[in-house]
Amino acid sequence: MLIRNIPDDVLLRLKEQARSAGKSTEQLAREALADKARPSREEIIRRMDAIRTSSKHVSGQQIIDEIRRDRDNNLGRHPGLDDDN
Repeated sequence: MLIRNIPDDVLLRLKEQARSAGKSTEQLAREALADKARPSREEIIRRMDAIRTSSKHVSGQQIIDEIRRDRDNNLGRHPGLDDDN
Protein backbone atom coordinates (compact mmCIF):
# COMPACT_ATOMS: atom_id res chain seq x y z
CA MET A 1 0.00 0.00 0.00
CA LEU A 2 1.24 3.43 -0.87
CA ILE A 3 -0.31 6.48 0.78
CA ARG A 4 0.24 9.80 -0.97
CA ASN A 5 -0.33 13.41 0.01
CA ILE A 6 0.13 13.01 3.75
CA PRO A 7 0.20 16.54 5.16
CA ASP A 8 3.66 17.54 6.37
CA ASP A 9 2.47 18.31 9.90
CA VAL A 10 0.79 14.89 10.19
CA LEU A 11 3.91 13.10 8.95
CA LEU A 12 6.10 15.10 11.34
CA ARG A 13 3.88 14.21 14.33
CA LEU A 14 3.83 10.56 13.28
CA LYS A 15 7.63 10.49 13.07
CA GLU A 16 7.95 12.16 16.49
CA GLN A 17 5.50 9.73 18.08
CA ALA A 18 7.30 6.77 16.50
CA ARG A 19 10.66 7.99 17.76
CA SER A 20 9.24 8.47 21.29
CA ALA A 21 7.74 4.97 21.23
CA GLY A 22 10.95 3.40 19.91
CA LYS A 23 9.20 2.26 16.75
CA SER A 24 9.55 2.92 13.07
CA THR A 25 7.20 5.39 11.45
CA GLU A 26 5.95 2.55 9.26
CA GLN A 27 5.15 0.37 12.30
CA LEU A 28 3.27 3.19 14.00
CA ALA A 29 1.30 3.83 10.79
CA ARG A 30 0.43 0.10 10.55
CA GLU A 31 -0.79 0.14 14.15
CA ALA A 32 -2.90 3.24 13.50
CA LEU A 33 -4.47 1.61 10.43
CA ALA A 34 -5.16 -1.61 12.35
CA ASP A 35 -6.76 0.38 15.16
CA LYS A 36 -8.94 2.30 12.72
CA ALA A 37 -10.02 -0.94 10.97
CA ARG A 38 -11.22 -2.65 14.16
CA PRO A 39 -14.87 -3.67 14.10
CA SER A 40 -17.24 -1.39 15.97
CA ARG A 41 -18.96 -2.52 19.14
CA GLU A 42 -22.21 -2.75 17.17
CA GLU A 43 -20.59 -4.96 14.52
CA ILE A 44 -19.20 -7.29 17.19
CA ILE A 45 -22.62 -7.56 18.82
CA ARG A 46 -24.23 -8.31 15.43
CA ARG A 47 -21.67 -11.07 14.81
CA MET A 48 -22.23 -12.53 18.27
CA ASP A 49 -26.01 -12.48 17.76
CA ALA A 50 -25.62 -14.24 14.40
CA ILE A 51 -23.46 -16.96 15.99
CA ARG A 52 -25.88 -17.31 18.89
CA THR A 53 -28.83 -17.63 16.49
CA SER A 54 -27.13 -20.30 14.39
CA SER A 55 -25.84 -22.30 17.37
CA LYS A 56 -27.62 -25.17 19.07
CA HIS A 57 -28.60 -24.47 22.67
CA VAL A 58 -26.59 -26.45 25.20
CA SER A 59 -27.71 -26.56 28.81
CA GLY A 60 -25.38 -26.31 31.77
CA GLN A 61 -26.24 -29.88 32.68
CA GLN A 62 -25.21 -31.08 29.21
CA ILE A 63 -21.85 -29.37 29.65
CA ILE A 64 -21.34 -30.96 33.08
CA ASP A 65 -22.29 -34.40 31.71
CA GLU A 66 -19.82 -34.02 28.82
CA ILE A 67 -16.99 -33.02 31.18
CA ARG A 68 -17.71 -36.01 33.43
CA ARG A 69 -17.85 -38.36 30.42
CA ASP A 70 -14.52 -37.00 29.19
CA ARG A 71 -12.93 -37.41 32.64
CA ASP A 72 -14.23 -40.98 32.90
CA ASN A 73 -12.81 -41.83 29.46
CA ASN A 74 -9.40 -40.42 30.35
CA LEU A 75 -9.18 -41.74 33.92
CA GLY A 76 -5.64 -42.85 34.70
CA ARG A 77 -4.25 -41.32 31.53
CA HIS A 78 -1.46 -38.76 31.89
CA PRO A 79 -1.33 -36.27 29.00
CA GLY A 80 2.20 -35.90 27.72
CA LEU A 81 3.39 -39.06 29.46
CA ASP A 82 1.11 -41.53 27.69
CA ASP A 83 1.51 -40.05 24.22
CA ASP A 84 3.23 -42.24 21.65
CA ASN A 85 5.18 -39.29 20.16
